[in-house]
Amino acid sequence: MPSPCHSERLTERLAHDAQRVRMLGSSAIDLAWTAEGRLDACIRLGNKPWDTSAGVLIAREAGARVLDHDGSEHSEQSRSTIAVTPALEVGLMEAVRATLVD
Repeated sequence: MPSPCHSERLTERLAHDAQRVRMLGSSAIDLAWTAEGRLDACIRLGNKPWDTSAGVLIAREAGARVLDHDGSEHSEQSRSTIAVTPALEVGLMEAVRATLVD
């Protein structure tokens, strides 16, 4: 399972390539804003299904890809929630995998 240290390293890695890294503190808002297009991606490396279930459904219905940190489809057993626009999926998941392996 990803640790807080992984979150910090991933944030640093993404800050070099992203226009802005936001930390809103709410899985529901992060996922809803990704669904709406306000955010290109939402990354939660540690969460619980009750925090993300509704947002995951909304993001999927809006066309976002919703994955676990290993790239598999997000499920109730997922340890992480990553919602991303399809155009950014490959690059974002490469950064996630590289950070978790480093």
